[in-house]
Amino acid sequence: MAYYILVFFISFIVSYMTMPILIKFANHATIYADPCERSSHDKKVPNLGGIGIFLGIVFSMLLLTPNKLFSGLQYILATQFIIFFLGLKDDIFILSAKNKLIIQIACALILIVLSGARITSFYGTLGIYELTDTQSYIFSIITIVGLVNAFNLIDGINWLAGLISISAATFLSIWFITNGFIIFAGLSLAIIGSVIAFLIYNKTPARIFMGDTGSLLLGLTLTFLIIKFINLNHTLPNLKFQLRSAPSMAVSIFFIPILDTLRVFLIRIKEKRSPLSPDKNHLHHILLDANFTHLQAALSLFFINSACIIISLILNRFTGKIIIPLLFVFSFSLINVFIFSRVKKKSLNLVIN
Repeated sequence: MAYYILVFFISFIVSYMTMPILIKFANHATIYADPCERSSHDKKVPNLGGIGIFLGIVFSMLLLTPNKLFSGLQYILATQFIIFFLGLKDDIFILSAKNKLIIQIACALILIVLSGARITSFYGTLGIYELTDTQSYIFSIITIVGLVNAFNLIDGINWLAGLISISAATFLSIWFITNGFIIFAGLSLAIIGSVIAFLIYNKTPARIFMGDTGSLLLGLTLTFLIIKFINLNHTLPNLKFQLRSAPSMAVSIFFIPILDTLRVFLIRIKEKRSPLSPDKNHLHHILLDANFTHLQAALSLFFINSACIIISLILNRFTGKIIIPLLFVFSFSLINVFIFSRVKKKSLNLVIN
């Protein structure tokens, strides 16, 4: 237990102490996230917060991980360094989508081939069981790259990506701690500690953004942990905390990023545009248009993501055929309720005034 407490607090302290330095440096070097047509902010804000998150996670894990357990950590650390430099370069100089994709695939292959973070079965979710090796490698690459970019896409307003990562990492840390997977539990807690420190400086009016450095790093690390969770849950017997449908649980852990990405891609395809073309159709944009503040929109989506996790836990005795469609119905319904109540309140205020 002391290990878990130390990982959390050291990751928090390192990240917290680094943020003011990064803000001062970015202001001096004029490294900002410039407002644009699809931005939800109207001022230049430093976008190097991902560096502090990275240092908090990596330093705490390198400092505290016992030597006998370090071999389980080396490949995710290697890919974290790669994705860190990818995000940093993109935050400062802007990389092409092609080059970003190539590097992300390389990271996925390292995790799949060397660390065994590979999806080999759906375990009955949606009626699918074992995958062939070819299917497994292809689907694992698509999953890792897809989830990393889905997480990157939701980083559009203050607090949102941070809160979603805390929601996901909290469940994962509880599951890993309960079942005795020390390294993965520590990594989950390091995410929570470093992100909480970042959120202190990201609260509106934000003094710093996490940038692609932070969102890509968190997306990659959480995706790695989610795949490990699925495989360990279904391949090891007699776990203290074992779920019938870990893939369904995995979908709920990342539900808001998945829902948002699928939704905007379908809208863009329907409008005969590239799925990768930028716009303001994301869920957080819709909530902002309904007169939510950044904090209200972020907390609303965090609540929905957390509620999806709880629903999946409660209904985990059922199959993914029931759970996943139910999550989509629940989340869409709740988002529409939020929007309707807000628009109605706004209209009532206009009438009164």
